[in-house]
Amino acid sequence: MERQRFIETGSGSFFGEYLYDQVVPVNHFLRKLNQIIEWERFTRKLIKLYKGGGVVGRPPFDPALVLKMELIAYLYNLTERQVEVYLNENLPAKYFVGLAADQRAPDHSTLTVFRERLVQRGKLKVFEEMLEEIVQIARQSGIQLGSIQIVDSVHSIANVNTDKDQKRQTSKD
Repeated sequence: MERQRFIETGSGSFFGEYLYDQVVPVNHFLRKLNQIIEWERFTRKLIKLYKGGGVVGRPPFDPALVLKMELIAYLYNLTERQVEVYLNENLPAKYFVGLAADQRAPDHSTLTVFRERLVQRGKLKVFEEMLEEIVQIARQSGIQLGSIQIVDSVHSIANVNTDKDQKRQTSKD
């Protein structure tokens, strides 16, 4: 039986893991997620959807890498094009999917073709269940998932002692 082959990512980079070790904090949720999930299991499930199974034809991207890109799209509510840009600009995300620091993210069309393949084979529900399983494993492991919220404090309501504040304002004059 021939061995599956995938497009080389991450390994052989000029920067190696050194840059990621310096930039991506040990407690970053994407680093933790990378450690607790058995991504090879998802590769084995998803490669069955590929024509040639990763053995025949041009080597594809590892399906786990594409799954990770879709997970980032899911977590941050990004389109395929936005995920591509996000990965190219964000080192923790690039580390998470397994790209070298100096490597470009797969083109957005890779995600589009991947989704179309899932829809054509009636496996979109299975894929969505995989994403839900990953989120569930993360939550059970204590990893906090969610979007970053930034509040402009100029417009937030504060519990202020107005008498004290008014005295402070008049004493400045």
